[in-house]
Parts: sequence; C-alpha cells; structure tokens
Amino acid sequence: MRQSDRSGVFAPPTPAFVIDVPILDDFVSRFQQALDKHWPNSILSYSFKTNSLPWLVSFMRDRGVWAEVVSDTEYELALALGYAPDRIVYNGPVKSRALLRYALQGDSIVNLDAKREVTWTAEFAREHPEKELAVGLRVNWDLESLCPGESTTGDEASRFGFNADNGELDQVISELTSAGVRVAGLHMHRNSRSQSLGVYRAAASVAADLTISRELDLEWIDIGGGFFGSKEASPTFDDYVAVVRETLGHAVDPQRTRLIVEPGGSLIAVPVEFHASVVDVKDVGPHTFVVTDASRTNIDPLFRRQRRFETRLETKATESRPKQIISGFTCMEDDRLTRLTDAPALEPGDRIVFYKVGGYTMCYQSQFIEYLPAVYVRQGETLTQVRHKWGVNEYLQGSRWYENGELMGAAALGSPATTRKTPAGRTANSPG
Repeated sequence: MRQSDRSGVFAPPTPAFVIDVPILDDFVSRFQQALDKHWPNSILSYSFKTNSLPWLVSFMRDRGVWAEVVSDTEYELALALGYAPDRIVYNGPVKSRALLRYALQGDSIVNLDAKREVTWTAEFAREHPEKELAVGLRVNWDLESLCPGESTTGDEASRFGFNADNGELDQVISELTSAGVRVAGLHMHRNSRSQSLGVYRAAASVAADLTISRELDLEWIDIGGGFFGSKEASPTFDDYVAVVRETLGHAVDPQRTRLIVEPGGSLIAVPVEFHASVVDVKDVGPHTFVVTDASRTNIDPLFRRQRRFETRLETKATESRPKQIISGFTCMEDDRLTRLTDAPALEPGDRIVFYKVGGYTMCYQSQFIEYLPAVYVRQGETLTQVRHKWGVNEYLQGSRWYENGELMGAAALGSPATTRKTPAGRTANSPG
C-alpha cells in the first residue's frame, strides 16, 4: 500500500481507469527488444480479448504491434480500428465460415482450431486453386504431463486444438494437404498456473518434435501468450524469448520461420490504475466499513479472493485505524475490494487508487447496477479522457422497447444509426 496526501494531481473524477502511457510504452518496447535480440524474424501481436479498449488497440497499431483476435467480432474490431487483414493473427475455435474465408483471402495469419474450420478451408482451396493457401494448426498437447501442476485443467486436459497423440493432428494435415493447403504454422498456446519458463520450454519442445517428426516446413510458430509482466521481477520478456529460441533453434531456421507471440495482460495489466472515492464510513461493532463508488466487479470481475491489490491512499487523515474493510457500491455483501491494516482513517471524499488492474477488467466489465466507468490516459501531467462513463443512453443503444404501445428504439434517444455490412456478411449498426 502506498500513502499520499496529494490533493488531486493527475486525479480524474471517480470511478475511472487511468492508463499510464509511458509505462505501457516501456512494456511494449521491452517485449519488442527481447524479440529483436533473440528472434528478429518475429511478430509481436496484442491479445484483444485481454483489453480491447479502442484507444489501446490504436496505440498498439501505431507501435507496429499486430492484432491477435479470437472471434469474428474481434476481427471486425481490428478492421474498424485500422488494421489491414495481413496484420491480423486470427485464432480461436468459433470462426464463422464467411469471416474465415475473408481472412484467408486477405492473407491474415490463420491458426485453425476446430474441425469445421478445416473443412471450410479445404473447400475454399478447391474453389480457388489459383491462390496459395497456408494455415497454422493449434496443437492440443499434454501440458500436465510435461509440467506437473501447471495446467489449469488438471487431468481433464485442454479442449483446444488438434491432438497429436491420437492421430487427429495427422488426419487434419492430410485433409488440408490433399486440398492443396500448406500447413505453415503451429499454434502452441496453453494457459498455465505460474507463467514459468518451463511451460514455454515445454511448448517449444513439442513444437520442435512435431516439426521434425512430421517434416513440416513452417513459416511461423505461434508460442501463444500468458507471459508474466513486471517492471522488476522475473521471468522477464527476454528470459521467455531466450528459452524459446534455445529450445526451437535446432528444429527450424529462425531466419525463415517467424516466432509469433501474443501477449495481453503482460503488456497492459501493470500500466492501468483504477481510481475510487470514499462515499461513506460505517462502524459496526469492531469493524469499520469504507464504502466507495467502485466495485469488485470493476477490478476483479471473477471475484478471485486470493487476489491482493496494491493501493495508494489519498487522504489528509492524521489518525489511523487498526482495520478497514474497503467495500463496493453494489448490494452484494461480498463486494469487498480489500482490507487495510493500521492505515490512515479514511473519510468521505478520500481517494483510493488500485494498481495493476488492466488485464481482463475493462473487457470483462460488469454492467451490474452501474455501467462502464470512464477511462483516461496519462502522459506526464496531462490526462485525456478516451472513454466517457456510460449512462442510460449508452446502455439503451441497439435496444428496442415498448412505449405507449409503440415499439421504440435507440434512435428515439437522439442516436440515429446507419446500417453497414461486416466482412462476415452480418449487419451492424454504427453511428450515423
């Protein structure tokens, strides 16, 4: 916990997220430097699912970072925010047939994950024999046996990709090659408990074994994401890339085969703060409850009780309390953000800043009781708002309801909409 008696420097109206641009820029630079050092022929792609705030996506785009997406909606968001199809890595098991074909035609890097995607790709190849098609395959491999205790699924294994041990991967390779599609990549991503170097060594080892045993001529190996990200602690980005290079170097030519990484939280978690204000203080027996205008749903939407938050207090208090329970605004009793021990006695109007909350918060944002909070970016002493706080108008957009027997819509609130076609052929509403 940090303490401060500052009176509003860099302080936006609460509740609000604040992205520290220099810190974010440093994280992106350090990952790119690690790639440049150990595997210059590489692609740094950003995981949209971790935090797809439009400002953040455009920041990554302008830094030369590719988009890594796992759904039609994310793919369309990348296009809407200025990404060319050939700067998108398209993963995930729920690609639609239409958008898969669009991505193949547009030379996106496509890693197939589901059997239907294999069928659709083979169909597309037969319809367009003039086009050289190359795709990657997500590999289903046994992390738990190679790194005991690391798998988030335990003995139940992973549901993603094509299993190399039961012959499924080989069947998929055969189906694609018979249709004239070249298997040009392997996608090795697995979630892990500790983000240890051993997990990435195991992923690279499996990729190396498959490359050699199947005699694959690969254009890319996508090692996935899930990296640990810290300003001081290890493992570092450099450590991760060095381990992958050391393990894979004998199986592929790094000058020809690209290494793809798809970090999300390791880039954006640390640079983001959440600012909240105290609205009430209640003493109930031996307990002191500090009620804020924030909620656990803002900074820990999955309510992971083991999560500990680093905080800063902005208060003029001169006395302390032995224990304070920091609570949210919702009507849930378990909406408790953190506990303070022997800390300044907070009063209404004081501010609490929560650190390192940029990963899986804005994208997992609850609309329970209150809607989306504002987002600001900070450069030096300048704050710029990049998303305003949602109210009723934003919540109603795209909806219809009855009023005096007549079916009403968002346009009735002064937000006319126009219709556009997405690459997948779906209809979407956009501001007119």
